[in-house]
Amino acid sequence: MKALAGLGLLLATAYVNGSSNLAIAQNADTGMRMPENTLLVAQLDARQVVGGSSSRATGTAAFLLDTVHHKMTYSLTYDALQAGPPRSIALSNFGKGKSGEVFRILCGKEAQPCPASTSATISGRFEPGGEPPFDNHLIGEFDSQRVYVEIIGGNGEREIRGQLAPNAAMVPVANYVAHLSAAKGRDSKGTGTAIMSEIYLPGGKVSVFYAATVAGTSGPPVNAGFSFSEAPDVQRFTPRMALPKLQILSPRDSVTGGSLQGLFDVNSSDPDAFFARRILSSRHGELGIVITTSRFPDGELYGILVPVH
Repeated sequence: MKALAGLGLLLATAYVNGSSNLAIAQNADTGMRMPENTLLVAQLDARQVVGGSSSRATGTAAFLLDTVHHKMTYSLTYDALQAGPPRSIALSNFGKGKSGEVFRILCGKEAQPCPASTSATISGRFEPGGEPPFDNHLIGEFDSQRVYVEIIGGNGEREIRGQLAPNAAMVPVANYVAHLSAAKGRDSKGTGTAIMSEIYLPGGKVSVFYAATVAGTSGPPVNAGFSFSEAPDVQRFTPRMALPKLQILSPRDSVTGGSLQGLFDVNSSDPDAFFARRILSSRHGELGIVITTSRFPDGELYGILVPVH
């Protein structure tokens, strides 16, 4: 999956019968009432495309839905489209396994132009109104996970898709999103989107999920970690702050950009427990996430982890 670049969106993992569900509440109770601000995350790939796709592209998208004022902001990073720059990126209404009707266009015809690149980040917002309007019915469609984002490649074919899923875990959760850009002092044109979710389980167990997609970097991502400093100009990767259980999801022959994710557990009673809430509560400063590449082993991209309330 790809690194998310922009709003500060976090993906949460739900625990069912003691086992982690990386589909993030995609199998959780969909009847729960959504909070005022709901983070919905999609991880895009070819496997979700109805009718099939051979693309190895990936993407991460974070959508922040204001259910009270009926507004939405979003950030989406995609990498390595194989049919050229996207013809369109849009939201459609239907569940997994079938195609639905487009109801919001993020870029393409009748909207802002899509980036003229096979790897890029787009962001924007939807205000109340429009057709169909952001009314309670449409919010219910987001809540029931019937909305997906899909990228149509330059050849007019469906290339990658991801179903939007809210965190419906029935335990306390903290979500964060980071908009990734060049770390201070790095000569990089890369961008990205990263999300992090912490689920606080009974007995003091904390399950941490993170995912990111980066585009336009000097090479594929190599590592990721927390970066904490009381001095905001320090945005550097250190091995002791590396995020555990990291998986690189990019093709092995990638020359730039890519996606990563990871899932790990900690015990909150451990004074050295490695999770965002503990770090932020025990120190005063800025907590971010830093992504490394071969050219920049101390970090190429950085973004502040912003809580989603």
